[in-house]
Amino acid sequence: MFSGKVASNALLICNSVTSPLPISAHLTAISEQLEAHSNLVLQAQPGAGKSTQVPLHLLGSSWLQGQRILMLEPRRLAAKSLATYLAAQLGETVGQRVGYQVRHERKISANTQLEIVTEGILTRRLQSDPELTGVGLVIFDEFHERSIHSDLGLMFCLEAQQGLRDDLRLLVMSATIDTEQIARYLLQAPVIECPGRSFEVAEHYLTQKAQRLDVAVANAVVKALQHDQGDVLVFLPGAGDIRRAQRQLSQAVSSDSLGNSIQVLPLYGSLPFEQQQRAISGPVSGVRKVILATNIAETSLTIEGITSVIDSGLERQNSYDPKTGLTRLQTLWISKASAEQRKGRAGRTQAGQCYRLWRASEQASLASYQVEQICLEDLTATVLDLHLWGLTQYQQVPWLSAPNPIHYEAAKRVLLMLKLIDDTDRVTPIGRKVAALGMEPRLGAMVIRAQSQGQGWLACQLAAILSERDMLVGQGAELGLRVMAWHEPHDFSVNQAPFSAVKRNASQWAKRLDIKPQAPSSMAQLQQDIGELLLQAYPDRLAKLRHAGKPDFTLFTGKGVQLADDDPLCGTDWLVVADADGQNQGGRIYLAQALSKEQVMSHYQHLQTEQASYVYYASRETIGATVTAFIGKISLSQQTKRTLTAEQFAEALPLFLKEHGLALLGLSAKGKSWLTRVRWLAQYDPRFTGFSEQVLIDDIASWLLDYHPSLCSLKQLQTLDVLSLLKARIDYQLLNELDHQAPSHYLAPSGKRIDIEYDLDTGPKVSVQLQELFGELQSPKLAFGQVNLCFELLSPARRPIQTTSDLGQFWQGSYVEVAKDMRGRYPKHRWPEEPLTEKPGRSIKRKH
Repeated sequence: MFSGKVASNALLICNSVTSPLPISAHLTAISEQLEAHSNLVLQAQPGAGKSTQVPLHLLGSSWLQGQRILMLEPRRLAAKSLATYLAAQLGETVGQRVGYQVRHERKISANTQLEIVTEGILTRRLQSDPELTGVGLVIFDEFHERSIHSDLGLMFCLEAQQGLRDDLRLLVMSATIDTEQIARYLLQAPVIECPGRSFEVAEHYLTQKAQRLDVAVANAVVKALQHDQGDVLVFLPGAGDIRRAQRQLSQAVSSDSLGNSIQVLPLYGSLPFEQQQRAISGPVSGVRKVILATNIAETSLTIEGITSVIDSGLERQNSYDPKTGLTRLQTLWISKASAEQRKGRAGRTQAGQCYRLWRASEQASLASYQVEQICLEDLTATVLDLHLWGLTQYQQVPWLSAPNPIHYEAAKRVLLMLKLIDDTDRVTPIGRKVAALGMEPRLGAMVIRAQSQGQGWLACQLAAILSERDMLVGQGAELGLRVMAWHEPHDFSVNQAPFSAVKRNASQWAKRLDIKPQAPSSMAQLQQDIGELLLQAYPDRLAKLRHAGKPDFTLFTGKGVQLADDDPLCGTDWLVVADADGQNQGGRIYLAQALSKEQVMSHYQHLQTEQASYVYYASRETIGATVTAFIGKISLSQQTKRTLTAEQFAEALPLFLKEHGLALLGLSAKGKSWLTRVRWLAQYDPRFTGFSEQVLIDDIASWLLDYHPSLCSLKQLQTLDVLSLLKARIDYQLLNELDHQAPSHYLAPSGKRIDIEYDLDTGPKVSVQLQELFGELQSPKLAFGQVNLCFELLSPARRPIQTTSDLGQFWQGSYVEVAKDMRGRYPKHRWPEEPLTEKPGRSIKRKH
C-alpha cells in the first residue's frame, strides 16, 4: 500500500550542539538586529523553538524601553496554550508577566509584559489606538498561515511605524514563508534563518489509488501503531471527516500488540477547550493516542509523544463568490510547505514516520505555498477596516498580496447596502459602532439598528447563534427554533458546546451595549421579529420558493439554493437566508427564517422592477411584450401586453431593428435612395459617415425617438417623415455637397432627367438610351472628381448594348462597331457617323 524513503528535516547543523533548541544560538542576533533595525524576518524550521524562546528572551531587551510585546497567534487554542506554557517557564500563572486575549476572553494585568493575542484583537486595537501606546514590539508568529487579519495587522503596523511610531519594532516569524517577499514588504528588512530540531522522518506514499478517506486513514493508523510505539497524529480536512474516521477506527483498533489501550481523540477549532486540551496533553502510561486533527495542529501547537503522522493531503478552504455573496467551502490539496510542516510533527523528539495518502508522483503537482486567505474570502469586514484606517480606494492599499478587485468592489457594495459607509466612502456613525463591536459587519449592523428599535437582546441572540456552530444540527434550518431552544432547551436536542458559547457571546455583547435580556411576548411575534431583524443583516438573501412542494429557492441575487427535502420550511413561499453554501449547483440552505408576503413587500416594494421581453408579430407588423416583475433577480409575476408604453417601445425598437433592419421604419423609396447615396459618398469623404445600418440602429434614440418621445407602435412610426429626420443629422452645407457630389439624377444632353443608381461596390450608374447622349463629350465626375459616372447604354428596345465609365473613349473607339451593328438591327433609328455633332434626343429618324 505504501512505499517509503527516509528524509531529514534537519537542514543545517545548529551552531551550538549543546543547546536544547536550535533557536538559542540565534537569540542574541535576533535582539541585536531588532535594536539596529525596525523590522526583522525570522525563518525558523519546525522544532527550532521560535515561539517558546524568542518572546521570553526579548522581554529583557533595553531597546524596548519598558514597553510591552504583543505577539500574534493565528489560532485561539495556540494563543492560550502558548501563554500558559510561557507563564509556567517564568514560574507564574497566566495573567502576570505573560497574558493572553482572545475573542470574549482576556487574562491580562497591569504587570503583563508579553501579551499573546489572536489577530482580530490587534486590528481592533490599532483602529482605536493607531500608535499602539505602550507597545514596543509586535511579533507575527506562524505568518505563513496568511490569514486576512495577519495581512491587515502587518499593513497597519507598518503604516503606524512609518507615520506615528518610528520606535515600534515588527518581527515576522514562520517556518515556511517567502522570506524575500516579506523582507521587501518590510522595507528591505534583514532575514535570520534558523534550522529546526528534527529527527529523521521516513516518508511513505500510497502505491495504488486511494481508498475512501476514512478507510485509508484507518489502514494507515493500524500500520503506524504496528510500526512505532508512539502516538499518531492524523491530518484531515474537516470535523465531518474526523467524525467519520473516528467511527471507522472504533471498529479497527482498541489496543496495540503490547496491550496499550488506544484513545482516538478529535482536535479541531470549534471543539470545546477542555477536549482540545485533552488531545494535546502529554503522553499517559499504558495509553497510546490517535489524534484526528484539522490543520489546527499543523503549526504552533507542540504535541508531545507523536512519532507518526498520517497526512490526508487535504484541507478546507473558503472560496467567496462575489456574484452571489455566498462562500463555498472547498476541499483542496495542501501545499508542499504545509506537507513539510505536517511531516515535521513526527520528528520532534525522535525518528518518526509520515504516511502520505497520495502517490509519490502526485507530490510534484502540489503548489509551493497555499493561496493567501485575502485572495479567497469575503472582504466585507476587511474593507470596513480599511475605510476606518483611511484607505478607501483599492489602488491606495499597500497590499502584501493583492486580492481580486472584484471581491473588493463586492465588499464595498455590501457596506453601502448596510449603510456602514456612504457614497463618499466615509464610514457612517453606525459603521463605526459596528467596527468597534468586532462583529461580522452584517450581524453588527443588525444589532446596532435593533438596539434603537427595542430588539437589541433578540439581535444579540441571533448574532451569537450565527457566529457559532449550529446547536441544533439536523433539526431543520429555521432560526426561530434556535431561539426557542434558548428559552426551552429541554424541548430540543441541543449541542451543549456551541449552545454555551452562544449564550456567553450574546451576554457579553449585550453587556457591552447595555442591553437588558428580555423574554419574547409570544412565539408568533418572535418568529416575525426574527425575520425583520435578519432582513437588516441579509437584505440580499431574500429567497422565493420556485415550485410548490419542492425544496428549491431563488435568492435575490438569482442564485439557486435548496433546503433539505424533509425540512419543515419547504412549504414556505418566502425566506431570508442567513447561512448557505455557495456550491455552483444547488447550494444548501443551513439557516433561514420564514417571511410573510406582507413583510417582503414592506421591505422590498421600493426595489421592485419590471423587465420586458419583446416579440415581433410579422403578420400584424406589431410589437408585443411579456412584462415580468422582479425583486432583485426573483421573479414575482408575468403579464402579456399587446400594446406598449412609449418607454417600452423605445426599448424594444432597437432590438427588432437589429433583427429585421431599417425596413421596419417604413422608409420610402426616396429615403432608401438618399441613404444609399450618402453611404456611397462616405467612402470618399469621412464627413458623410454615420449612416450605416448599424450606426443608425445604435443611435435610433438620438435621431428619431428623442424627437418623437410619444411613439408606442410601428404603425405610428411608419407615418413619420423619416427622410427628414435622417437629413437632420448633417448640416445644410453638406446636404448641398451631397446633391452635387452624389446627385440623385443625371441630366442628359437631351434635357431628360434620369435616376442614378448607386451601389456601394460597383459605384454610380445611369441607364440611358444611347441617342440621349449625343454631344456628351466626357463622363461626368462625382465624389469630388474621384469617380466617373458609369453609363449603361441602351438600344431602342432598352436592352444594354455597352457599359462605359469613359464616354470620350467610347465615342472615339467602340462606338463605330456598335453603330454598325445597330444599323442592321434598327435601321429606322439614328446611328450617325458623327454622334458628337448630332442633336441628342429621339432615337427614330425624322421623316422628311
